[in-house]
Amino acid sequence: MRTFAIVNQKGGCGKTTTSINLAAMYARRGLRTLLIDMDPQAHCAAGLGVPEEQIEKHIGDAMIAPHDESFEKDAYLWEITRNLHLAPSTMMLTALEAPGSVLQNMPDRDCRLESVLKLWEGDFDRCVIDCPPNIGLLTYNALRAATEALIPVETGYFSLRGARRQRKTVDALIARIGKPLPCWIIPSIHRSSPLARTLLQRLRESFDPEVAPTVIRDHETLREAASFGQPVCDFAPDSEAERDFEALAQWLEDIYAPPVPIVEVASESGGRAAELARRVGTLSLTQGSPVIGRIIPTEDKDDTKL
Repeated sequence: MRTFAIVNQKGGCGKTTTSINLAAMYARRGLRTLLIDMDPQAHCAAGLGVPEEQIEKHIGDAMIAPHDESFEKDAYLWEITRNLHLAPSTMMLTALEAPGSVLQNMPDRDCRLESVLKLWEGDFDRCVIDCPPNIGLLTYNALRAATEALIPVETGYFSLRGARRQRKTVDALIARIGKPLPCWIIPSIHRSSPLARTLLQRLRESFDPEVAPTVIRDHETLREAASFGQPVCDFAPDSEAERDFEALAQWLEDIYAPPVPIVEVASESGGRAAELARRVGTLSLTQGSPVIGRIIPTEDKDDTKL
């Protein structure tokens, strides 16, 4: 199951909007999709029309439950539309990060979400995790469970200034997890102005090749869709907002290569390319190769270098 953690410790950058609409886009493509809300603000439920007062069990309950044959998989899920299920959050999720909580006292507290997803992996093709706007145990669980991380970054002045700090923070968490984790930056809440275009160009110059070529623009339609409890592909099909997320989903599919062991990372292949390959853990880059995010066979696969 390909799993995306939507992460940025800054609020208001479009994490929940990206999570809801990317998940809905995958579901519309016929892929069985799970949306997990790890934010105690429970905005995914609100944005999909799920009444919080009717949520009896949330994702935190699933994390602390026994992960054996007694685990009731359907008890934690809401069916939103065909192929789209939500594992919701509530404000009670905040308690899981408190000192002395049940989760904090578990010896495997940092990989409980990963354990839950192993129970669900046969039921879904894609999983999107909406992370809280902070770096704590919930976000750490999300990154550990993910196969990729997406960082929405608003193309605004203050957001751009904080993008490097966000990237370093995520890199530090990935290093602590100790597994390769591809990380892509998604330009979001992009407005049509000379300043926004300049900042987008600087973002690409600073983080290339990790920046998605597609941009999520600032559409009023997205806010209207959320207020009606619908993803934009249902609320406003064929709208520009829908086309932005369709382009994002297509790009993510285009860059996808099924995980395989590292074959070779040539030392002369370039600083950022080699560093990206190290993080992805599924690439083989030959000298001078411009291809990032795809498998490139070497001449002799038996001659491996780590």
